[in-house]
Amino acid sequence: MTKNYLTYKEGKKKFAQKGVLLLIVLAIIFATVLVRFAISDTRFDFLKTTPDSDDAYSIAKQFIKPTIKFSPVYFPETGYQCAQKPDSVFIIKSYAESKSQSGAKNQSGTKNVTTFEITIKYNGGKVASKESWTMLNLSEN
Repeated sequence: MTKNYLTYKEGKKKFAQKGVLLLIVLAIIFATVLVRFAISDTRFDFLKTTPDSDDAYSIAKQFIKPTIKFSPVYFPETGYQCAQKPDSVFIIKSYAESKSQSGAKNQSGTKNVTTFEITIKYNGGKVASKESWTMLNLSEN
């Protein structure tokens, strides 16, 4: 009877050790997911596989900003037009406002308004990274 009791206790101990090991592995996986979420600017970038029009517009602003002569540059957050074509190609129409550095008066005061149409393609990778996109066409007025 003593031998059976010791064997039973040893079996319970091994089972408990396996359970603790499983909990440690699950805790490591949870911590990894939590860290990736914290690094991704509180967005689910690592889960997101396709960009939407808001993502395309934010990247388009990064392509347009260096081409505008004056700064600071203001882009409207609403009122832009975005069309998506096959193969993750986006066509975005909007405008940007900037102020001339000299403050010289023109037709609209000191504001310069640049309308633009840009065609960009998502190549894969992080949606929020400019390196994942290619500018195909840009026309400014």
